[in-house]
Amino acid sequence: MTLLNRRQFMAHVSAGATVFGLSHLLDPTKALAATPDMVEAMIDGQTPKQGGILTYGQTYPNWALGQSNKGQHPYFWLDLLTRSVWNALTWVDEEMNVQLELATSLTPNEDLTVWDCTIQEGVMFHDGTELTSADVIASMNFHKDAIGLIRQNVDRMEPMGKYGVRFFLVNANAEFPYALAEYRAMILKANEDLAQMGYDGIGSGPFKLIEIDNARQFRAERFDDYWMGAPYLDELRGVIAMGNAAINGFRAGQLNSVWNIDPGQIGQYEEVGGQIHASAAGDQFWLIMPKNLDFPWNDVRVRKAMSLAIDRPAINRIVYNDPDGWTGNDSHMTGVNKEFVARPVERDVDQAKALLAEAGYSDGVTLPAMVFCPSFPEEPRVYPIVSESLAEAGIKLEFQERPCDGFNPFVSAVNQPIGRPRRNLVGPRNPFINLGRASSRNAAEPGGWTGEASAKYDSLVLEAVGTPDDAKRTELYQEAQKILQDEVPGIMLGGRRNMVAHQANVKNARSHSQNWSSRFEYIWIDA
Repeated sequence: MTLLNRRQFMAHVSAGATVFGLSHLLDPTKALAATPDMVEAMIDGQTPKQGGILTYGQTYPNWALGQSNKGQHPYFWLDLLTRSVWNALTWVDEEMNVQLELATSLTPNEDLTVWDCTIQEGVMFHDGTELTSADVIASMNFHKDAIGLIRQNVDRMEPMGKYGVRFFLVNANAEFPYALAEYRAMILKANEDLAQMGYDGIGSGPFKLIEIDNARQFRAERFDDYWMGAPYLDELRGVIAMGNAAINGFRAGQLNSVWNIDPGQIGQYEEVGGQIHASAAGDQFWLIMPKNLDFPWNDVRVRKAMSLAIDRPAINRIVYNDPDGWTGNDSHMTGVNKEFVARPVERDVDQAKALLAEAGYSDGVTLPAMVFCPSFPEEPRVYPIVSESLAEAGIKLEFQERPCDGFNPFVSAVNQPIGRPRRNLVGPRNPFINLGRASSRNAAEPGGWTGEASAKYDSLVLEAVGTPDDAKRTELYQEAQKILQDEVPGIMLGGRRNMVAHQANVKNARSHSQNWSSRFEYIWIDA
């Protein structure tokens, strides 16, 4: 029985490593590879030390916390950094390429509708039982009942011995391994009662949960039998630290790292010796404009005028101090996606005014208010810039802040199934998941976008994901993005990057564009 050790896995996940692309999936004789210097880059070229406690603050709590009083479940985990306790079959690395995690191989058939998965032997859950294909199948059945992403992809499964699973998909999907890396696709210990899956807090990850105060903090200790080798830290502690609690806790030495820091406080962290690691991208703010009521933005010219009027570079300059950063392209794609297509015109207020006049609003237009809850600390500083830049084109749009606790029921309580005009928060993903969120098949996020262009868009996205050829698939995805830029079913502001601040003696703390893909087994403390 062969287990990957930490060094081997670090080689797999290091920046620049050969990635787990479709060409590798179609040819299982091709393996991942990396050089030793890539491994050293992941650990700052130093020898890691065993021991110590990492106490981190998190400014971004799990949006679903209020739906459960059992935060030991990965769905309701305090901050979505689920890989501290659990593993998935795959993992998305910092370059947004998918890598194997619990799976040792994932191989599709020729038409990409059936995927064979072999799982790592000898993986132990925290209670000492071995993880097998029965746990994978039970987990995926649980996820199918609970979330759309797995349900939309997986029709059924069958075991292939103790360490193999065959997935039968709903549609051909060249990017299926990405779905298996989601924070709501963790492999849980099987339970005959699917409704109880995950509530035992038992995972297979590097740290074993020992104590949790739901919605506030948790403690987890090193799992010595972790299948990739025990992590360096003795203990991991996570604390929800909203507002100034994060920087004050860091100053006082109560926190030796903070995830998702307020970008406006970078200087304050650095003044007390903090070091900053920023990811390539991060969660985006997506403005949803319901179109099943008589709103001015039902006219595509109004939507295009809005997109042209918003000064997204000003958001980057003022809020993120990142004048050269990427800006949203009115799709769910981010600047870290290699398939990303920038909007042809960044901003044009005169063209926005002309479009409004064509739509019958030569004297300007007042739009329905949009609601938001401040998931990230800088968010309340973003929307005044949006409102002020829209006003330059004669567009009046008010943003109203609401508490995050109970926000989802609030926004969906009216105008079903679309809900209120609002901001939605979306994390960066692979092209199919990204672009699928703007599809008419998604009842809420596109805001009721219909018509010939919408139908063509849906067809392009489905054709792309069923295409084995990488170059052709990219071409189709880029064509789909251009439709979104011409139709503007919703507006993506973009630009933000996730950031972690840490004390100088905390090594290898790295922010990830996908919050839930951050890893802790490679962090160590130079005491």
